[in-house]
Amino acid sequence: MTGLYELLVKFDPHGLHDAAKAWTALGHTAESTGRRHRSQVQGPLAGNWEGDDAKAALPYLAKTEQHLNVVKMEADTAALVLNTVADRMYQAQTNLTNAVKRAADAGLNVSAEGVVSLPPEGKGEHNDPEAQKARQQLGAEMKGFQDRINAALKDAQTASDQGNTALGRLSAGALDPNKANGALAGAKNAAAAAMQDLGLVDPYIPDGTDPEKSAAWWKGLTPEQQDAYLALHPDRIGKLDGLPTTVRDEANRLVLDEKLDAYRTGRPGDFGIDEDEYKSRVAALEEIKKKLTASDGNPEKHQMFLLGIDPEAHNGRAIVSTGNPDKAQHAAVFVPGTGTVFAGVPGQMDHIRRLQKSAEDKAGDESVAVVSWLGYETPNWTDGSVAEGDRGDAGAPLLRNFTKGLRVAEGENGTCSHLTLMGHSYGSYVVGVAARDDGGANANDILALGSPGMGVEGSWQLNVDPKHVWVGTAKDDFIQTFTDTVLGNGPQYRDFDAQRIQIDTSGHGGYWDSGPGGASESLQNQGRIIAGRPPTLAPPYPR
Repeated sequence: MTGLYELLVKFDPHGLHDAAKAWTALGHTAESTGRRHRSQVQGPLAGNWEGDDAKAALPYLAKTEQHLNVVKMEADTAALVLNTVADRMYQAQTNLTNAVKRAADAGLNVSAEGVVSLPPEGKGEHNDPEAQKARQQLGAEMKGFQDRINAALKDAQTASDQGNTALGRLSAGALDPNKANGALAGAKNAAAAAMQDLGLVDPYIPDGTDPEKSAAWWKGLTPEQQDAYLALHPDRIGKLDGLPTTVRDEANRLVLDEKLDAYRTGRPGDFGIDEDEYKSRVAALEEIKKKLTASDGNPEKHQMFLLGIDPEAHNGRAIVSTGNPDKAQHAAVFVPGTGTVFAGVPGQMDHIRRLQKSAEDKAGDESVAVVSWLGYETPNWTDGSVAEGDRGDAGAPLLRNFTKGLRVAEGENGTCSHLTLMGHSYGSYVVGVAARDDGGANANDILALGSPGMGVEGSWQLNVDPKHVWVGTAKDDFIQTFTDTVLGNGPQYRDFDAQRIQIDTSGHGGYWDSGPGGASESLQNQGRIIAGRPPTLAPPYPR
């Protein structure tokens, strides 16, 4: 006890906190270096460099980015461990100081070894019944003070041992250049084990159902705490509607890298899927990362932001924006429909690029961001789910929460964008139900393309001005034979009371095709609506 008591009495938490600051600074350096690497090196090269040299160099550049992520994760973990140990030992020191002081106030002695004892008997006390009674009472209290001192010493020793074990989880071996894959997964596992060593296995993170509460929670954290949550819990932070786009993007890019690392080091059976699905997921993850990286060299208005990703969910989930919707003057959220799965996300990224360009052509100097929201379980053509509302009904509250989160996040920037909610095919049903319930979906305009129904009888039920409910249906779109079902009335008909836009493209999937002279009228009209400009109209179908 002697050495521990003396160490705890003299303990100064500033040393550990200063060390934690140094690790935090290293994490910041790794993060800023990673950003520069993406925007100034890997980003510009990824989409433009081809040939044998590129094949040799690009994987090395990707590994460099991964190593920077490992450094940040382990540095943030080390900082959290050191700060946690410092705080716990300081609390133990405080408890020890209080126990010693109260023992002294009670008249007891505390030795340099932390042992509580009765004071020597005073002259004449041995034969004084009252003095002996008081001494006996003090002796009874002595054990309580000793227990408190022992508990403080034990807490300090426990904190020290836990910190030692936790720091031992971290290893520079994670940066072994010969270890092509698995480094990020190893760092994540080490960080998780370190948190478990400290008893920090279930830190409070909002459940995400209230974007305003999530935003307030995040804003209330210190920068160091934010860094720790991002490094150690990116999967949970990346899902929180209401947080800034840049924060969610940072978290989800780390999730993307972790997923890629896990798939590259695993086998199909590890994920409960067959070889074809395994290859499909890996190819999609790699292509998503490639497109994100290629955009990093662009100005922010043309950068891509990853707002959600989950390849394991049925049919997959991914939310991607071109342009920052927190800052754009015009924002659109596009909800894809039947048959859209994780493998199609790279195509959706190209799709929103075309929509953004079309809108920018109409918006003048006003900025535009377009989001692809694959945030729900899409139905399939083959299993009958396309003819039922279940998946759309489940997805609608998630979409409404997402658009509310956009409003919360942009409010932190003092902006209020013009927001268009777009749905294609079954996605228009999701949009309709989201807009129909709970006061609406936070949109100024609603656009349905190739819609089988929107879950309502007419535009007046969508919580926006019917003059800002737009519908487009190609003449040969087969979806017209599926309207007026359980999914609702056909929005292209006159009695739905929506504004029907001109469509000059063909088929159910051709609404974004080019026309003879460039952009089709279909695509231009979508751009006009996103930019808050009037589209060219067509007469509604009679019944």
